[in-house]
Formats: sequence, structure tokens, C-alpha cells
Amino acid sequence: MVGAVALGLAALANTPSVARLVRVPLRVNFPETGEVHREFNNIKPGITFNEVIPSWNFDNAANGAIRIELRVNTPTGKSKWFVLGDWSGDKDWSPRQSTEKQKDDDGNVLTDTFRAAKPTDSVDLKVTLKSRGQSPQPKLKLLTLCFSDTSSVHEYESWPTSPYWGSLTDVPQRAQNNYPNGGVLCSATSTSMLLWHYSKVLKRPEIDHDVPEVEANVWDPVYDGAGNWPFNTAYFGSFSGLRACVSRFTSIEDLEMLTKAGIPVACSVSLDILEGKNTGRQGGHLVIVVGFQDDGTPIFNDPAFKTGVRKTYKRDDFERAWCYSDRTVYLMVPDNKKLPPDPHKVWSFR
Repeated sequence: MVGAVALGLAALANTPSVARLVRVPLRVNFPETGEVHREFNNIKPGITFNEVIPSWNFDNAANGAIRIELRVNTPTGKSKWFVLGDWSGDKDWSPRQSTEKQKDDDGNVLTDTFRAAKPTDSVDLKVTLKSRGQSPQPKLKLLTLCFSDTSSVHEYESWPTSPYWGSLTDVPQRAQNNYPNGGVLCSATSTSMLLWHYSKVLKRPEIDHDVPEVEANVWDPVYDGAGNWPFNTAYFGSFSGLRACVSRFTSIEDLEMLTKAGIPVACSVSLDILEGKNTGRQGGHLVIVVGFQDDGTPIFNDPAFKTGVRKTYKRDDFERAWCYSDRTVYLMVPDNKKLPPDPHKVWSFR
């Protein structure tokens, strides 16, 4: 079945921002068997952007698979469809991988992120859902697109005090280098820690999965790593009662508001810059912001070390390190967790 749905999402407040998260209405679901395709045309986030990161969640993931494709308007019409990912809960049945070598005059895919050759204000989305025809039936529960303008200048916040300081969520600690292949497992370890955390909060021990199991379920053989952002959020969101997506924030205050509400947030950073060095090596690192001290110093679960996972780093160093990824985050929460007001429209995904 092929269909097209036009989305009227341009009514969002047109306030200046470098990022915006859009939840796509779920006007498609998995067939009983075989596959379906659905296009969502002319999605307008209300900002001009040059990068898009998709996210998806579906229950009973071992019995389903998804492909995400994007295209943009060009001076001569439409670009080709760019593949942003193939994902399934069972990689032996259906591929779980990114697609490389897609660059042309209209854009490129950087593993999990679409980068337009020129700034634009709308995008088309194509979703392919495939079912293996077994029970329980997969069920799509979340589709989001994170839009950002990476050419915008990052402004650092400086506050003498804040009502969001002085809070800590005691997320359990795991260290990536205590596992085989640990040097590339910062993302899987962060996801594992958040699963462990919510298994305690929800009293659901079955969702506590250690790092090797998370690694196996988020590994991207094309990227050759466990750091594909939407693969990590897709795995977290594959458990009933949990949802997750990739977003980009507008300032450190977004983190402060969420951590004050008891929501720890995984952030993509440069580890070198986080540790106070002037420049960072190529390649990112994942840490979890678990709170802020009374003076505004951020508190982390940093999986980079075998011991001493709970750490603090200088606020200015963290802000510079976080901007290395254009303030990319994993939003990972239970369905029943109340989110605070979202003034910048970067975390309202339920």
C-alpha cells in the first residue's frame, strides 16, 4: 500500500531557534504481513534548517522492521530519497544498518543524520514498515524528526543562579571499559545505564540490559560501531512503556529543566574538550547529565572510565564539548513520566 499524507506543521511558533523537534502523526502502522509504504509530505518545523535526524520506536521489534527515507525541495523539483536507516529488533531476519555513499548535489547522509546542501524549510518523509507475520504484532508508537541549523552561532548561558540547580538523579553506574570492545561503547553503555535506572524506577527488572546486550542490538555494521544515535533510541523505545528519540537542544537551560524534573539526559560531546583541552579529536563521546550542583556545575555519569563513573566537569568546558555535536541528546523516558513545559519545542515528543 502506498499513500501520501500532507502535514500542516508550520503553525508552530516562529521564535528564533537553532533546533526543533517535530512528532510525526502516526497515520501508518505495520501490516499483518509483508510491507507498507507511506509518504509524509511538506513537513515544516517552523525554522530554516540544514540537518535532520529521524527517530522511531515500535513495540515487539523482533517481528518488525522499518526503513526511513528523506528528501528535500530543490531548484529543479525534488531531491532523490536519502536512506536514513534500516532497523529491526532481529537483524538476522531484516537488516539493521545505515547506508553510505549517498552524497550528491542536494545533500548527504552522515550515518544517521541528513545534511542538506543548502538550507531549507521543509522535508518529505517516507516510511516503510515490514512485518514478518508472527505474533505478537509490531506496533509503531513514535516517529520524530529533529531539525537543526548547524550554521547558527552557539551562545553560552551565564547565570548567577538558577532555580534548576541543586538536583541529582542517582542513575546507576556502568563503565564501558569493563567490557570487551569497551573503547567504542560509550553510547551503548549510556543507554544501558538509563535502562537500568528506569528498571529500578518502574520496578521492572526485565528492562535492565547490560552493555553487551545493548551493543548487540544497536550495532551498525556499516558505521562499524554502536554509536548510531537513532539505533540507540530505537532499542530503548522498543520496550513497552518506554519512549526515546534523538533531539538537539538550544541551551544548557534545557538540560537544567529536565534534570530538575528528574529526567537524566544522555549528551553527545567531545571528551577532549570536556576534559578542558582546547580542541577535540574526531569522534564523539556519550555522557549522561544527572543533575547540577548548587553553583550550576553539571554532574555526569561518564562511562569512559573503569571506576569513578560519577563525575563533574567545568560548566564552560561541558558547553563547548556539547556544541561539538550541536547539542545532540538522547531523550529516554517512561510513557508515564511527566515532562516539564518545553519553551523551545525540543523535547515534546509524546
